[in-house]
Amino acid sequence: MKNIYNQLLVKQNNGVGIMIKKVIRSIMLAQAASAARKTLRYLSDRDLEDMGLSRSTFVDGVVESVRADIDAKVADQPMSKIIKSVINPNLVGAV
Repeated sequence: MKNIYNQLLVKQNNGVGIMIKKVIRSIMLAQAASAARKTLRYLSDRDLEDMGLSRSTFVDGVVESVRADIDAKVADQPMSKIIKSVINPNLVGAV
């Protein structure tokens, strides 16, 4: 696993790093949408109304919030920090 990690860091200079950032971003947005859909099952219409949202806008609102957060925080980080945040350190070398 460390070898793969090192390969990812080396390849970031030739455009692969940008692709990896996009893939990680897409995965994070998909996970946020999935979590929002699961959360929506437990919210009543009253709860949503109190938040100023509806069932049709809740998931999109959460995804947009996460997208803005990612764009503000992750875009400027070096690839090594992004990869380290995605890889669980407890699992390195387990495969």
